[in-house]
Amino acid sequence: MLINGQEILLPTTMVGSYPRPHWLSGRVFGEFDEPDFIDYLTKEYYEDAVKLCIKEQEDAGLDIVTDGHLYLESETAYEYGQAIHLMAHRFVGMKRFGEPVEIGPYRKFYAPIVYDKVRWNRPILEPVLEAAKSATKKPIKIACQGPLFLAFCSTDRYYSDIKSLALDIAHAYNEEFKDLTRRGVDLIQINEPLTFYVENLGAKYWFVDVINTAFDGIEAYKVWHICYGNQGGSPGITKTQGNIMFPFAYDANVDQIHIELKSRGLDDLKYLKDYPKDKDLGIGTIDAKTLVAETPEEVANIIRETSKVIPLDRICVSTDCGLLNLKREQARSKLRALVAGTKIVRAEVVK
Repeated sequence: MLINGQEILLPTTMVGSYPRPHWLSGRVFGEFDEPDFIDYLTKEYYEDAVKLCIKEQEDAGLDIVTDGHLYLESETAYEYGQAIHLMAHRFVGMKRFGEPVEIGPYRKFYAPIVYDKVRWNRPILEPVLEAAKSATKKPIKIACQGPLFLAFCSTDRYYSDIKSLALDIAHAYNEEFKDLTRRGVDLIQINEPLTFYVENLGAKYWFVDVINTAFDGIEAYKVWHICYGNQGGSPGITKTQGNIMFPFAYDANVDQIHIELKSRGLDDLKYLKDYPKDKDLGIGTIDAKTLVAETPEEVANIIRETSKVIPLDRICVSTDCGLLNLKREQARSKLRALVAGTKIVRAEVVK
């Protein structure tokens, strides 16, 4: 894979989130017209936490690091709902709090209200990228919940049409992604549970139109993590959906599609026979929904099986989903296994 002009065989990374250190709790960022951080002490706590998170990724040997989503409240099962509100509470046309979210495990969270045309107003993830850039020289991936997810998790009192709402949200995301690109981000990832939408609403091709709108004109390396859900370690979708997702997802204007493989087996691989040659494939080799650390050989075997369908030089090795539900010790062990298993396969190729 070509990352920042450098060819890396089987680059390693994680989907995005990581467990918070003990000193960081509660809300980090301001909302609506508040400053970026709620206070200066929280700013310092957060930036120190990002440095630790990135150091642990570098110590494990990851080639591409993330900020860890440490700005998301995750101390209880309820505060994770900020993943829904992060972007919404900074866009024009949205406010708190609407009806309970209608998507499966997220029903405990209240949806943001859409009361006017949704527009981008100011940089949102700038302090996230700046904290990461101050901590590493490695390629940085910034990930966030995608525009479709936000549209389906909102109480719409303005559009009365989910497609129109989703496309305007995607335009707002596009402005945010352009800002991140100007600031030097290397990779941008959206987390979209297409599996849920397809299962409940059918294969509507405008879903991909929304993703393409969000990424339109973005020069950074673009990743779509097809998420099966991970609320408190519980999946939102329990069955594999590869027969529906592919080739449906191939029309997305992204450089990489990422899929889970460890937690639900390798069944989806059989649907990738016609995988586009202009896209890389990210594969989950670490189960984020179990405390048990994988062995390097388990990771290596998933890579080998994937290479029967996708060439090794187009495979990115990652986790299934975010790791924030684990303890740091467990997350570290899983990342070390991911890198060790990748090294096994790299050594086999060199021979």
